[in-house]
Amino acid sequence: MAELECRLCGGQNLSAVVERPRSAVLQNRVFESAAEARAARAGQLDIRRCAACGFMHNYAFDPALVEYVPEYENEQGNSAHFRAHMAGLIDQIASAADAMAGREAGPLSVVDIGCGQGGFLEAVLSRLGARACGFGFDAAFRGAEVETGDRRYYRRYFDGATGYLVPDGPVIMVTRHVIEHVPDPVGFLRGIRAAIRPAQQVRLYIETPCAEWIFRNRVVQDFFYEHCNYWTADSLSFAAARAGFATAGVRHVFSGQYLWLEAMPEAEAAGADAHPDTISDGALIEAYRAAEAATLGNWRNRVHAMAKEGGVALWGAGGKGVTMVSLLDPQAEEIACLIDINCNKQGRFVPVTGHPVVDARTAVTRYGVRTAIVMNPNYRDEIAAALDTEGLQITLVDETEVRP
Repeated sequence: MAELECRLCGGQNLSAVVERPRSAVLQNRVFESAAEARAARAGQLDIRRCAACGFMHNYAFDPALVEYVPEYENEQGNSAHFRAHMAGLIDQIASAADAMAGREAGPLSVVDIGCGQGGFLEAVLSRLGARACGFGFDAAFRGAEVETGDRRYYRRYFDGATGYLVPDGPVIMVTRHVIEHVPDPVGFLRGIRAAIRPAQQVRLYIETPCAEWIFRNRVVQDFFYEHCNYWTADSLSFAAARAGFATAGVRHVFSGQYLWLEAMPEAEAAGADAHPDTISDGALIEAYRAAEAATLGNWRNRVHAMAKEGGVALWGAGGKGVTMVSLLDPQAEEIACLIDINCNKQGRFVPVTGHPVVDARTAVTRYGVRTAIVMNPNYRDEIAAALDTEGLQITLVDETEVRP
């Protein structure tokens, strides 16, 4: 068998990070029936870390299994807390737009690569007003393709073949929660770099989950088949450099869960023999690996005990919830349902395990739910307030209460 190589730097000193035999291929695709959901595709996780650059990749990932279709549902804008997070990102984009407008005349373009259903792009354009036009690219876009006017949406991936659609003039390019899905991340970034004209004024923004936050907080539910890559601030900056971008800064946002990188094109990309100036501490990963079994054991014991007292739900039917229910209750015996405020998921079923997705009131009245495990502690206060408003009695639990 050929020696495995790092997808970022070509290094061959790779160490194990996470291994799991069965993970839903698409965490955010819900199904019309439990039977259809249980038949959904699953894949393996074999995540390894490169000692030379710190990059992590799932070497069992098969891109042929992953097909982003219109049924893929990952809208998070229903949450006021998440909208506040997006508003903070838009503030930075607006500041960059103001600075760019002061240096170059002409209309500003905003290109959203992996735009989903266009929610973030529309929010950016609303903030910038008439001075900006928008271009959205996403293979799972459900709306009508529009190729004229100040808002243009393309139901396709962004790559070297679509770069010609990026207009001349100042451009802000945004790609949020995409680079963790791409098996060739440097090639993906080089495709973006190739779309930029000489001397064109550009700002690139990349948002992606922060691997260090996952390991530090022992978040067992944050490893997904879709996410074939796991990034630290160092490895993300290094990937940008390999593609011909100079990083202006990397911020930790959303209470540390995400990285937000700002970069600009530079004349030459980093060479194949280049490496990051710093590499994240592998000791953090080793500590996670040593504690993972105990963390899962604590969760299983807690769910078993809670189920004896009444119905148990997971709150959040996104990647975290789908992963956690597969880890804790693969046969759908102890967790009654998943609760989600996204109405496009309600009344449907999550992949692999076939658990139903419902609203909070249905969880209480139909499934007898008395306890809900909150998949993302960032939302706990918002969830508690919503339950209080609706007059529903559900005890909330999150990961901070079960860490070993």
